[in-house]
Amino acid sequence: MRKSLTQRTLEGAAWIGGASVARLALRVVSVAILARLLTPHEYGVVAGALIAMDFASMIYGMGLAPTLVQRKVVRPDHVATAFFCALFVALLAAAGMWYAAPLIADLLQIPELSQILKVTAWLAPFGAFGVLSEALLARNMRVKSVAIRPLFSFSISNFLVAIPLAWHGFGYWSLVAMQGVDIVVSAVMLGFAARKLLVWPRFSRRAFGELWRLSLGFTINQPFSYAAYNADRFIIGRVLGTATLGVYTRASFFANTATTLFGNIARLSVFPAMSKVQQNEARLRSALLKSFSVLALLTLPVSAFCVIFAPEIIDLLLGGKWQAAVVPFAILSGTLYFTLAWRDCATLFQALGHPYWITAAHVGRAAALIAGIWWIAPHGLTAICAVIGAVMALMLGVMLVIVKYAIHLPLRSIAAAHLYPLLVTAAATGLCLTLKALLPSWPGAAVLLLALALLLSSACAFVFFNQERVFGSRGVLAFNRLHIGGR
Repeated sequence: MRKSLTQRTLEGAAWIGGASVARLALRVVSVAILARLLTPHEYGVVAGALIAMDFASMIYGMGLAPTLVQRKVVRPDHVATAFFCALFVALLAAAGMWYAAPLIADLLQIPELSQILKVTAWLAPFGAFGVLSEALLARNMRVKSVAIRPLFSFSISNFLVAIPLAWHGFGYWSLVAMQGVDIVVSAVMLGFAARKLLVWPRFSRRAFGELWRLSLGFTINQPFSYAAYNADRFIIGRVLGTATLGVYTRASFFANTATTLFGNIARLSVFPAMSKVQQNEARLRSALLKSFSVLALLTLPVSAFCVIFAPEIIDLLLGGKWQAAVVPFAILSGTLYFTLAWRDCATLFQALGHPYWITAAHVGRAAALIAGIWWIAPHGLTAICAVIGAVMALMLGVMLVIVKYAIHLPLRSIAAAHLYPLLVTAAATGLCLTLKALLPSWPGAAVLLLALALLLSSACAFVFFNQERVFGSRGVLAFNRLHIGGR
């Protein structure tokens, strides 16, 4: 029997979520090892290289991946043209980065980038191929293939490449090698999974014209998205130096990893599903409310836990030389929900085929981040993190107002969807604070692990004894019952 769209979406989200959680666990282990082998300066150097690599991926992306997912009808000539254009532009971007490497190094004031970028530039074609292969798999709801394969590339690049190289004293080159192996292996494995969907790259003027009309909106959005996601690293590296940039990358690793985890679920499962019901406002409202409820229930207690135990988490994961990351880690972890809910709204706009709405949101977000970070940068990293959190909260408010008018979703319904997660968060916060107050003589790591064990066991017990309330009578996530206009 053919599965319903809701069942396929939830199954896809479960596969991606499970693989992402496994990747998060492996990443925690990898970070704990590498942070003790490398210095903040070395992390800062590679963070500068990633700014340039993100710029190249913005150029070769051209908005083609979301276009292949969102478009109702995709013919073989659409696929062939998308791959031809992406690979051609990726080669141009690689050549441009190779020649511009010394200029980029001077701009970021990181001399080491002159050599690093000449190596990483040629990863661009592999990145372009992997992104489009992933889009084809997502369009056909083959989420299991998308979820599992990057887990292998991550494991290989971190545990078989980065850690051994760092152990033998290769410094930041171990992180560069990790990025390269991850991109190449992931592209190869995604391409193999999508082999029956692929066609030989060739250019079709007709197909390009049909793709470009929608792709243009996503393409215009990308520079502003790039600015919003890289303004913090650029300004911190240029104004405060590579060591502070390295501290910032480690302080934000949890927030960035969690954002990637939930972003993958939205991009590879929720976005394709929403695109298929983009004309049905009732189902879109229901899906968005469910997404907000689940997102808040998962992230708000976790953020509270990370804020309360920030010193213990940093000491346990990164070691004593990273104590400067404690307060920035606490602030950025506390703003996790703002970032993820913002992405939820952006996913809805993508599914509706309104990339220009996302562009406007990215413009406002990028402008606010750049102005705020540049203004506050002389006051240090903690002040920068506080500004980032304030901007994300403000931009989420703006997005929710747009959502209200886009799909006629009352703000009171959105607020009601958060009531239960807030109660759970309050209970988790009380438990953590009580343990810290009652066990002051215990080692910090012991209190941390005890609190984590109690929270996880409480969550499992609640789910076990309230299965219908959690999953609904038909196996559908139902943390709220405010489904306006039906299921």
